Amino acid sequence: MSYYEYHVARRYVQFEGALKELANYISLFGKKALLLTNCGPVKQDVEKRIREGFELPAKRLMNASLAIDSARYRRYYAMTDRLDELRRDLEYEFFDLDEMPVAEENIEKVSEMVRAGGYDTVVGVGGGKAQDFARAITHYVPVKVVLVPTLAATNASVSTLSVLYTPDGKNIDKYLRMDNAPELVLVDTEILIHNPKRMFSAGIGDIAATYYEALCNLRMAESTENLPVFAEEGIQLSVDILKKQAPGALEALKIGKINRAFETVVSMIMHNCGPLNMICLTGYAHILDEMFLYFEKMHALPHGLRVGYGVLPMLAFIGASEEEQLSYYRFCKSTGIPTSLKEMGMDQYSREDWQKAFDQTVGKKGSLSALPYTVNAQTLIDSLFAAERIANSF
Repeated sequence: MSYYEYHVARRYVQFEGALKELANYISLFGKKALLLTNCGPVKQDVEKRIREGFELPAKRLMNASLAIDSARYRRYYAMTDRLDELRRDLEYEFFDLDEMPVAEENIEKVSEMVRAGGYDTVVGVGGGKAQDFARAITHYVPVKVVLVPTLAATNASVSTLSVLYTPDGKNIDKYLRMDNAPELVLVDTEILIHNPKRMFSAGIGDIAATYYEALCNLRMAESTENLPVFAEEGIQLSVDILKKQAPGALEALKIGKINRAFETVVSMIMHNCGPLNMICLTGYAHILDEMFLYFEKMHALPHGLRVGYGVLPMLAFIGASEEEQLSYYRFCKSTGIPTSLKEMGMDQYSREDWQKAFDQTVGKKGSLSALPYTVNAQTLIDSLFAAERIANSF
């Protein structure tokens, strides 16, 4: 017998120009929205698109050509009069998070703003920070949550988990989990096609790590052996699709033109990780990432690139075949994911340095208890050095 559960957002929407229709979707369940933004250089463009969606009639914003191509969108396109009626009393306000770390005191501060303003919906617009804020606020105020990622750099958009940091923003402090999945995840591919390559590679690394961690947990934990066949075969198929489509998606990003491969990989990064919660809450590469963050220089490397690399030590730990390790190594090389500690500038640290990193992070927080198999500090450190030797041999 096994326990089988997974969550996804109540509604996932992805298409070119989706930002302009955010107000349409919010109007279906909310009346007053606080939009928490952390969008970097695209902030003005993103806010302009969203404001147009709130202020112009629905008919002027919706995509007539998409209504021809898509029967699902065509049905929605016919609702413009009803959407205008729903949006008539819809209120909204922007709040910029750029100078606020995702720390508990800041979450409480913004939560009080939500409570005092009578907002019923919180929208996280931007990168991981905005989404973590939006999810964490539900621990203080009962609100609906909408996530609008403007970077495809992580696979956190359908997650219920928020990562909170210390007030200086340098170290992980705690985790908070929503009671339910977000009401809506809205993805505008017209924005994402202009993402920096490094950040898109990070998104590929994050979803690849999540897939491989799930497969690792299935192999290593007897408690999951009775899960439905989809659990393992479906995830392995997802790995194969990601490897096949990633080159075409990166080419689309390079020339700034959306193609089917780009849309496929974006959907995998943003949504496809949801069902993996039936297998694991965390995995080996993400445990390693907690150790990585002990070192200041690793903070500049995106999370997805760190955990994407972390698959290599994990494969060494589980004794994966040379063929499987080489296949993933080549995938990393082709997508911009680091393949060694040396490549990340981390090869100068000794076992003693890594032991100290473990003691101050994973060891202190007891993170290893979340894994469905036994791992200790020595196991983790050994796998890092084993992966380095293997990478040097390819």
